[in-house]
Amino acid sequence: MRRRMVIEKAERLHRMPPFPAAELARYKQRLAARGVGHIDLTVGKIEGTRRDPVLACMTAAIEEIGVSGQDLPDASQQFCEAFARWFVHRFDVELDPATQILPLVNTKIGASCLSLALVNPGETVLVPDPAYPAYRSGAIMAGGRVHALPLLERNDYLPNLLQVDPVVAGEAKLMFLSYPNNPTGAVADLSFFRNVVDFARRHNIIVCHDATHALLAYDDYETPSLLQAPGGIDAGVELFSLSIVLGGHPWDIGVAVGNSAVLSALSQLTQHVESASFLAVQRAAAAALEEPNLNFSIEETISRYMQRRDTLVDNLQQVGWKPRKPKGGVYAWISVPPRYSSVRFCVLLRKAGVFVVPGSYMGEYGEGYVRLSLNAPEVEFRAVADRMEKMENRLRLRRRIIQPSPV
Repeated sequence: MRRRMVIEKAERLHRMPPFPAAELARYKQRLAARGVGHIDLTVGKIEGTRRDPVLACMTAAIEEIGVSGQDLPDASQQFCEAFARWFVHRFDVELDPATQILPLVNTKIGASCLSLALVNPGETVLVPDPAYPAYRSGAIMAGGRVHALPLLERNDYLPNLLQVDPVVAGEAKLMFLSYPNNPTGAVADLSFFRNVVDFARRHNIIVCHDATHALLAYDDYETPSLLQAPGGIDAGVELFSLSIVLGGHPWDIGVAVGNSAVLSALSQLTQHVESASFLAVQRAAAAALEEPNLNFSIEETISRYMQRRDTLVDNLQQVGWKPRKPKGGVYAWISVPPRYSSVRFCVLLRKAGVFVVPGSYMGEYGEGYVRLSLNAPEVEFRAVADRMEKMENRLRLRRRIIQPSPV
């Protein structure tokens, strides 16, 4: 009789945080199979405005590939040159298209692969907590030691670099940051990045700033770049998503910019683990960056997300919740009622037909919070507030029923 093979996962997989998108997708599939409707506020994919010139460029590029049977040899160069022109216009920082700009399939690839390109087993990686799980996962895959940088509400969800143990800082190889922040929706100003660069240079730490949602800035806020800080271009790299430029999901392309040596290492690593981003998308992105109506299109998308944000926050406030109004990005971050964990509260919300991400999925310091995406029609945000109010009323009633009578 043939012995059954025993398959054991690598030990590193047991140390990785759960990836919320995959786990929640399986649960939603089970609900859909049963015909149960729900409001999904778990996904942060950008919904932009797809413009005719960009569509035409993409179509022409695909047709050119089909006719010639060849890739587009000049597409990457065109994209990097167009991105450099856009970057100097947006941030007043000049980049060398040949050495300081690296196209990626998306920013997730950059965030998860950077540790593999730079970190040796046993070296320390500073990771914000809570944070996008890819930072921690990449560090674990590289064999690095993760040291959490707590993001606390009382500090406006900015890490207190002065409280980092000097010994830990001296051992750190890489530090991740993300603003507008996922998951908290917090933002940072240029003075913060000046302090980051000073800290990084003092301890010889490479900085990776994930600016995936940099173009979604609300009210009077304008997202700065790490590279605008003196010495920032040498301190590390910054990751950008051009999904909003291309017109939203599923069209996307990531870009890493900054220190040429870091980008060279990342490029060498990604050549082994992924194919290059589709060259037709790169050509379309180059056209989009230089399209005359680009700023109008971005402002249109920003206006749409601001309206959603205001609808969600205002309706939650009307029923007694106290969410912070995010000034950037696609997420709102709210605290859960006392006596409930993040996961338990999310389970209760699922029963009410609302899907959100438990803060604990994003790290230890995310416990006590949940993350809500702004990717839903306004009418659904009103329904979310109504369902959360009804759920809270049921919880209050249950507590009164089970509360023991005074003797």
